[in-house]
Amino acid sequence: MVVAGVAASSVGAADRPATQTLVFDAVAQNRFLDRVPIGPSRGDAEFSTARLRDSSGRFVGSIRDKCVFTKVLAHDVLERCSGRGKTTDGTVTVAGVGHLDSMNPPWQVMGRSGAYKGLRGKQVFATDIPLDPNVPLAAGRFFSVAVITVTTNRRLHAGVVPRPAANKGFIQRAAKACRATEARARRLPGFPFPSFDPFHPDPSLLPQVGRFFEKQVRLPRALLRELKKLGQPSASRRAWHNVLKARQAVLTVHTEQIRAALDDNAPAFVRTVYRTSRAYNRLVFASAIFGVQSCTFS
Repeated sequence: MVVAGVAASSVGAADRPATQTLVFDAVAQNRFLDRVPIGPSRGDAEFSTARLRDSSGRFVGSIRDKCVFTKVLAHDVLERCSGRGKTTDGTVTVAGVGHLDSMNPPWQVMGRSGAYKGLRGKQVFATDIPLDPNVPLAAGRFFSVAVITVTTNRRLHAGVVPRPAANKGFIQRAAKACRATEARARRLPGFPFPSFDPFHPDPSLLPQVGRFFEKQVRLPRALLRELKKLGQPSASRRAWHNVLKARQAVLTVHTEQIRAALDDNAPAFVRTVYRTSRAYNRLVFASAIFGVQSCTFS
């Protein structure tokens, strides 16, 4: 899977590393190599190429990676992944175990040139979000946001965002609220219409789908209210504002989707399905920039 964020240590004194964070978003293109037999099997591979954006939206680099399937599980596939990324600060290589349908464990990161030369670290967060929701992730485009921790005594520039120590308690409180909401969400009933196709919705089911989502959306609405009640962080207040704004944007799309379903408006419903991916990517990216990348329930 594409690596799209780097958190690194920088220079406090000339020879003393201090924590520094870089976060990148990516728009990636995936290509799937399906060897015999047809379907996911050992030896299949996926190839990704992506351009990296920093928090201001500027393109500052690129990355390519390859993941070879090593084991097919009941609801996932394990992969052996490796790749090479380049930003205006230099180049890195990445390697680790990938998961086709779930969150990857930490990947190893090694600096190869420029300001990254000699770096060692780990990718600790990564998520892929389909840009074309009706195309399988293995053969389409997707957004990718990730965070990597490394150690260096060099000052890095590409993708750098602040991680003030003064925000530690605030971030912990926000994460706690998210974990509690996710725990409540896991106790809710699952989606009861397994044959429902959101890209070709059955008109007879749409109102029922709308009523189901109407109940589900209460949790993310309550979470947004709870996060607002936390007040303002000690630092990076603009970044926190962007998190709340992105979360509200996701809720707005959900609300429009529910209204379209209740009104039996299939074209409007399908449009919201496509808009959801973009809105969710903005939420994940904004959350990673502030430091609450684990708080992306929506």
